[in-house]
Amino acid sequence: MTIFEHVSVFVSIILGLAVVHLLGGVSLILDTRVRTKPYGVHLLWTLNMLFLIVLAWLGNFVLAPITEFSAPHFFNLLAYSMVIYLMSGLLYPVRGEEVTDFRQHFHANRPRFFALGVAFVITDALDGLLEARATGLDLNPFQFGQLSIFLVLFVIGIRNEREGFNRAVGVVFLLGMFGFLYSLTQIGIVG
Repeated sequence: MTIFEHVSVFVSIILGLAVVHLLGGVSLILDTRVRTKPYGVHLLWTLNMLFLIVLAWLGNFVLAPITEFSAPHFFNLLAYSMVIYLMSGLLYPVRGEEVTDFRQHFHANRPRFFALGVAFVITDALDGLLEARATGLDLNPFQFGQLSIFLVLFVIGIRNEREGFNRAVGVVFLLGMFGFLYSLTQIGIVG
């Protein structure tokens, strides 16, 4: 087993747990025995996180040729996947009473969710730098421009309770995920 396979399995487990958590939350919404009030912004972020998880997992295939991982790169990959898991975890309760009003739930967790979004931007930017160094690929200026926009929106979102703003941040993030998907097609990860 190569070092990439070892690292990939560990990261995949964390990302897989995030998917399980999100799908478990969606099943709560779909469960007819529980009367829930879905919330569009919350559902948009659920979609965003599922899309991000798939793209982050696919994006790691660029690391397949690497025969040695530096400790900072390895720990950053772990931090990156853990932040994604924690963001997903804030969308649905881990334990306790079932949520019935997802608007109230989202806004109660919004400051922490967007604070984790800031951590996501930092770990993603660091990942881009470490990945370029390890693979010899060029830095992606689009990635850093996109992350700068996300950073500003997440910082503002920590305090901004307006539904229109929070919806706009979700839409901008979704568009960014399509940009991420496009970048994966450009380097041959996705056909």
